[in-house]
Amino acid sequence: MRSPAAILFLLAVLVAGAGAAFAFGSEKPPTVAVGVVMPADPRGPMLARFAVLVYGLSRNAKLTYAGVSGVDQRPDKAGIRYQMVVTAVEDGGATAKYRAVIWGVPETSRWTLLQFKRVN
Repeated sequence: MRSPAAILFLLAVLVAGAGAAFAFGSEKPPTVAVGVVMPADPRGPMLARFAVLVYGLSRNAKLTYAGVSGVDQRPDKAGIRYQMVVTAVEDGGATAKYRAVIWGVPETSRWTLLQFKRVN
């Protein structure tokens, strides 16, 4: 016969696992303690280059990637939505800033440029 302690332990493990699974699917970003610095997402510059390339190819514009700032990421549907400010050099040599919104599924080739607008 099984001991009551073993049954209670098994029940506690099942409840803790169900709580973690529920938290994984939530739409809220994780909370971070004050003073904790989160590491920068290494995909930011890569996605900014992707945005400049896709926009340039679709609009026949000669843009060159120069930098990225303000990368923000949020869970969205089955992927992640990135918003960032991309600095690009135009054909005439002028530097301009653009707001780029990109959606994709990490670790796949499924990425979409949703918006690329010049910021004044």
